[in-house]
Amino acid sequence: MKLLRWLTLCFFSLTLTLWLGSCSSPPHIQAVTLNLAASGMVRTAVEEIDRLYQQEHPHIWLNPTFAGTAVIQAAVEQGEPLDGVLLSDISPLDALQAQGLILPESRRELVTTDIVVIAAADSAVQLNDLHELASDRLKTVAMGNKDLTVGKYTHPILSRLGILQAVESKAVWAKVDVRQILRAVEQGEAEVGITFLPEAKAFSKVKVLATVSPDLYEPIRSGAALVKTSPHPQQMQAYLDFLSSDRAMAVFQKFGLRPLRS
Repeated sequence: MKLLRWLTLCFFSLTLTLWLGSCSSPPHIQAVTLNLAASGMVRTAVEEIDRLYQQEHPHIWLNPTFAGTAVIQAAVEQGEPLDGVLLSDISPLDALQAQGLILPESRRELVTTDIVVIAAADSAVQLNDLHELASDRLKTVAMGNKDLTVGKYTHPILSRLGILQAVESKAVWAKVDVRQILRAVEQGEAEVGITFLPEAKAFSKVKVLATVSPDLYEPIRSGAALVKTSPHPQQMQAYLDFLSSDRAMAVFQKFGLRPLRS
């Protein structure tokens, strides 16, 4: 009888142990914050894509910072704690790769877009020809300087049209971020602005007056890559892969960004 009681007690103890084990909490998944530096051209699209991604990956926190391409390149070169970059121009990625600061195998070419001339939505300004940007009837034109990617496209466009000097004489300069062009037009600091199409797509307070012919500038090619020093390379690479997915591309296209396939 003692043996039977002992066996019964052992069985009860084992059953209780297994039951308690089955009620324990699931393994804790550690939250990871990914620091992404992205060009202003993709700002609104990336903000929406990030919300989609976090719905599917609740343990991943995306921390995007938006700035001009030159600013982002300098940040990577100076060792800022970034996991990935998404730039509106390929040449800075080439420069960062040449310095060994990004992982070549992680690079993705993502989207392209158009250069447009915008005005406030309630503006009476009309533009039948881009040469009219030099007209005396326009007193102010918001545009990016050469440190911004949009400026690198704007200057050759105006030069090829033969109106660079005339337009620069009335420029309201954006020096840090392409969004400054949009704000200048919205707030009445400039009558028109030369910017990327996604900026016009993102806000109802501006309208597109004209789309610049792609024959006047080199094709826009945005790209992304993993920063070599990222402490979360697997998580960042998974996010970069998501940027190339059909779901992400649908968001890009919503804001006037067309897919590139690399």
